[in-house]
Amino acid sequence: MKPRPFDYRRAASVEEACDLLAGPVEARLIAGGQSLVPMMNLRLVSPALLVDIGGLAELQRVKLAGDALNIGALVRHRQVETDPLVARHAPLLASAVRHVAHQAVRNRGTLGGSLCHADPAAEFPACMLVLEATLHIASAGAERTVATGDFFQGMFATALGPGEMLTSVSIPLATARDPAAIHESSRRHGDLALAGIVGRRGKRLHRWAAFGIEDRAVRLAHLETLLSDKPQAGEAEFLAALAIDLPSTVGAGPAGRAKLVIAAELARRCRDDIDRTRGAA
Repeated sequence: MKPRPFDYRRAASVEEACDLLAGPVEARLIAGGQSLVPMMNLRLVSPALLVDIGGLAELQRVKLAGDALNIGALVRHRQVETDPLVARHAPLLASAVRHVAHQAVRNRGTLGGSLCHADPAAEFPACMLVLEATLHIASAGAERTVATGDFFQGMFATALGPGEMLTSVSIPLATARDPAAIHESSRRHGDLALAGIVGRRGKRLHRWAAFGIEDRAVRLAHLETLLSDKPQAGEAEFLAALAIDLPSTVGAGPAGRAKLVIAAELARRCRDDIDRTRGAA
């Protein structure tokens, strides 16, 4: 399959990109194109205009901003994996990248593209949930911020409105005493996750999320409360809290029960990694 005909514009600034997005025809942003181009080839989406933002240098930076790490929307997966600031202040993201597709995709795909695509099986949305990131959104003449939990609205759906684009994410700085872990199950390495779990232990609170299970990445609230109140909770309590958090549909039928077993094992591995890292800190 080939895409339907479309026009192409290369934006010279965020402002120009937002103006084009707000124009009279359906427009889509393109930078890495690792999800958009296949969808266009299959004619699942058919924008009349592609707005290329790949040349916007201001969206390609990783920097410290006060007590947060700011990562531009156009930072490639590979840079997330290798950047020393990410390794020091948000190492969970570097770990997550190693589960993302293959090297060729990681060389082109962008952090912002993954977040805005909002695939329920993607790693970065779940990581942003447990890292409690803030997303920075621009439109013509305006800017706003959105918490990660409010950004993802469902499968391939986000809080971005007409004429808006994601410019960066801000993540509170982590320390060696805030260990995190990610585990997932897929048919082959690099495939989309059949199920995945992300966990982080902070100074006082635990943050956990699941992906590849519902129509978006979801926080595991009962598990968070249990481990925040009782960090050394036994395995039975741990698995019971996880089962409460996962949707009832996961356990329906053989396939659903298998996914529940997989999620429980992944959560157990995350907890073991977190405890091991914290003990070594």
